[in-house]
Amino acid sequence: MIWYLANDGLAFWDDYTYLKFANDVNQGRFQISTNHFTSRLGMIYPVAWLTQVFGNSAYTAALYPLICSLTLLALVFWYGNRYGHWIGVIGALMILVDYHTLTFTTHLFPEMPMVLCVFGALLCYDTVNRREGDYRLLGLLMSLLLLAAFLIKTSVFICVPFFLFLFVNDFRRGRNKPFWIISAFLIVFFFLLHGLWYQETFGDFWFRFNNISNNHEATVKTFFDKPSSDLLKRLTYLPLLGFTKGGFFIPLLFGLPALLSLKRKDWSLNDPQKLWAVAAVLIITSWWFISTNWKYYSPMPTDTRHITFVIPLLIMAGAHWWIKKDVFVKLLLSQLKWALVLGLLSIPFYKITKAGDRSFKPLSEIVEDQFVSNDVSETIITDGLLSYGHPYFYDFDESEDTYVWWVEMDFESVKIGDYLLVNSGVLNTRYEEPGYLQLLRNSVMAKNLDLVEIEKKGRVSLYRISK
Repeated sequence: MIWYLANDGLAFWDDYTYLKFANDVNQGRFQISTNHFTSRLGMIYPVAWLTQVFGNSAYTAALYPLICSLTLLALVFWYGNRYGHWIGVIGALMILVDYHTLTFTTHLFPEMPMVLCVFGALLCYDTVNRREGDYRLLGLLMSLLLLAAFLIKTSVFICVPFFLFLFVNDFRRGRNKPFWIISAFLIVFFFLLHGLWYQETFGDFWFRFNNISNNHEATVKTFFDKPSSDLLKRLTYLPLLGFTKGGFFIPLLFGLPALLSLKRKDWSLNDPQKLWAVAAVLIITSWWFISTNWKYYSPMPTDTRHITFVIPLLIMAGAHWWIKKDVFVKLLLSQLKWALVLGLLSIPFYKITKAGDRSFKPLSEIVEDQFVSNDVSETIITDGLLSYGHPYFYDFDESEDTYVWWVEMDFESVKIGDYLLVNSGVLNTRYEEPGYLQLLRNSVMAKNLDLVEIEKKGRVSLYRISK
């Protein structure tokens, strides 16, 4: 129900791109190209299979993240009930109300599939480290999950230092060697198979990595193109500011006592419960310093969405730590627990109340009523999101309508009969869309033309340029 009510439509960048490639798969015209998104087969093909069965819509596009989120929720609850009832209850509740997971469960982004793969891989290792499972099966499963994460998005490399730590640590203490022999062999095998396929197809073993490097462009979020002072800020306090946004600070604060209380002996992982805290520390540290480009140093943007897969680890680390404290027992016996529960439940309710802010539904109605169902070829001047993602409304078929982004257009080309479609809920200040929109309005007025509003729904206004 939360997933349905909190869905605010396509964001039109990542989700539209994946949906378009999934549609290309279903139409038999998909090809891997120099667009590095086309190599994210772990995102594209599951979406293609689901949309082929259920059709294209903002909801069916988000089915894949929903399935991953429900599976994660079930794993967290199952794990908790196995090693401590309250771990499962607290963990499931925190996952259910987390702002990041709610956001990426209702959008076609790679975050929730990545979360599931990384969490599942850690569960495999945790089970082996507790001597509670078949190391051969779990080695295979962990390798497949890491392969799936790699096929979803190469940001799984953030986890490489952590898994290398597990490998070295286990060999030093003489544990889990057969598990690691199988896992290492399979991971290397999968990686070589992946590279050899690109070598055979494109003549470049590192084709995918080179694509990422070649597509790396300077933006307001990058640091490789900025002065050394900005780079220093990125490597010191800017990530801390990033943790305060999007609700990431809630799981971080919840798990922080477990992270800060780690002792030297805990890093040996002889106590399996310390796995989650150690994993969170190493993965966050890796994200803090890792480069997104292998040809030159380019640290990741401070957007915490790139490490959404750390959230369940923080929650698990915190749950293991808190249930052992007297304050937790006292909390269970007091009425304060209900205030905390209600406070947490306010997060999904807040997300639901914000679902209409992007005005996706009125935008859809205007585009479909005015243009999709109209056989006349029209020119629509609009924002960057719609100018890129408008084929979604045409079921990805060719359209005679022309959508132009006002940031990139020549204002002198404006003519009588053109439309201006403004969705004020999505104007991007990074690309100076509000400023360029005002320049467009001024240009229309300078031509002694008028902008006549012909339809308005919520934050969406449709104008026509007339004499």
